[in-house]
Amino acid sequence: MNKNIKYLLFGVLSLIVLCLAIFNFFQINIYNYFINSTIEKTLYTQEFNKEEIVVFTIGTGSPISAQRANSGIGIFVNEKFFIFDVGDGVGKKAEKMNLPLAELDGIFITHYHSDHYIDLPYLINRSWIMGRNHDLNVYGPTGLEEIMNSNTSFLKLENQYRVDHHGSEIMDIKYAYGRINEFAEKNNQIVYNKDKIKITAFKVDHFPVSPAVGYMIEYDGKKIVISGDTKINENVFKMAENADLLIHEVILNSLLKRTATILDQKLLTRNSHILTDIQDYHTPPNEIVKLANKANVKTLVLTHLVPYPDNLIIKSLYKKEIKEFDGKVYLANDGDKFIIK
Repeated sequence: MNKNIKYLLFGVLSLIVLCLAIFNFFQINIYNYFINSTIEKTLYTQEFNKEEIVVFTIGTGSPISAQRANSGIGIFVNEKFFIFDVGDGVGKKAEKMNLPLAELDGIFITHYHSDHYIDLPYLINRSWIMGRNHDLNVYGPTGLEEIMNSNTSFLKLENQYRVDHHGSEIMDIKYAYGRINEFAEKNNQIVYNKDKIKITAFKVDHFPVSPAVGYMIEYDGKKIVISGDTKINENVFKMAENADLLIHEVILNSLLKRTATILDQKLLTRNSHILTDIQDYHTPPNEIVKLANKANVKTLVLTHLVPYPDNLIIKSLYKKEIKEFDGKVYLANDGDKFIIK
């Protein structure tokens, strides 16, 4: 072994020894730094202007693929925090986005496909574990009570274990279950009207799924409309007239038709059948743009994207069909943020 290699090895070993010595000497401070950093990150909550409505597209995906979280939209308005739809992955995605789940005030469900409500028990439970010490109201059309009652049974053992372990003063079980706010399927009915915030549920067409609704959120002269899942439906755009923000589901039928044909050729008939079926109860982008322009929508956000625009070819197909929109238009991603001033 020549001298240069010996000197190099000696230098590396000396550096390792020095680093270990420094770590041992300062390890308490290092540990404290990482612990404090983790706590501060956990406790950090975003601050919002009361005069604004802040919208997060938590989940923008669909059951077609697991690359994104399923449907979920977070809205902060006048110091209230609501989530509209809680599909698979929405709870974890919201937590990763550092949204304050302990401050969650309400959950609104559009319809009872799993990709819109399967995370409901998780969010009710998780927000309570994270410190929610107030009622969590859950709103939805007919069928909600049955789902919520099943959640009560589903979470019974879990909730009791938390109380037994940490005590009732820390884990107040009266907040462990959501409060049921089921409404009958009537068109254009106000389901929330507090703190200058008005939320109206309206019928959409997602046949054979029924009931299915969208929501209109109004506050301080601002308006946001969420379509829920629907085929093209003039009622959505009637509600969205002069809206600051329309969040609408979308399906790229032009591509799915080709995909179904190729699946048939590969004898994947089940997949082809499902892919063909779903085309008749969602809305293509060009149809959304046409009616959104007519309704004078200021900003259009497309979500529940089928398929995802995660490559240049698919993105270009979407852009071709939305280029005629008069305002701002976005193909939403998980975690996008929109501010209505």
